[in-house]
Amino acid sequence: MNSLILKNSDGIITDPKIISHLHETLKAQNGDNFKCTILNQGLSIGSISSLTDKECRLNLSPLTPYEPQWFNLIVGVSRPQTSKKVLEHSTTFGAKNIHFFKATLSEKSYLDSKVFEDCEEYLLAGLSQSAIYGEIPSVKVDKYNPADSYKDHPQKFILDLNGKENFLQMSSGINFDTPVTLAIGPERGFISEDIERFHQAGFKSVKISSSILRVEHAIYSAVSQLELIRGRY
Repeated sequence: MNSLILKNSDGIITDPKIISHLHETLKAQNGDNFKCTILNQGLSIGSISSLTDKECRLNLSPLTPYEPQWFNLIVGVSRPQTSKKVLEHSTTFGAKNIHFFKATLSEKSYLDSKVFEDCEEYLLAGLSQSAIYGEIPSVKVDKYNPADSYKDHPQKFILDLNGKENFLQMSSGINFDTPVTLAIGPERGFISEDIERFHQAGFKSVKISSSILRVEHAIYSAVSQLELIRGRY
């Protein structure tokens, strides 16, 4: 937990999980300072003024702006355990929107996973880990390929083992002042019909590795490559 998540700027935390973490993991005491993320408002440093088994009160420093989330993620729905990782870790990287859908080789039952009902837990964990972003990403789950709904997005890519170009070769045409949209296959991958549907909507195929990667590893690798090109750390 790199940043304490607060839902408003009153400096009061009552979430049992955060209170437990402060006591048991951080061994926090009055006067200790921690990074804080106040949702949709800004970043701050909080100094503990009182800490009990049920409540923590913080004196907050003036807010500073958080970084804007910078990419949209479209991903073929996979096993619940994989979806948890996608939700949490893509939020850490700066996902603005996370859009799951049933690709041809996705298991339909995964769309009904309880992961998506209780996903705020994973999104908040991702925000806490990042310590630089301040908004909860939107999450959507679809039964059908949503490629057509992204036709108007200016820069969009689909990860494709048969792609002929990598992000470095495309870098001169990427404008990081507007969100990048990434489409990534499910655990069993995209079939050619899935990829063609994205191509018809204007997505460009990009190859990030010669290896077949796990879904979450493909996300980490693609976003890390883009972060290097983006050059904002």
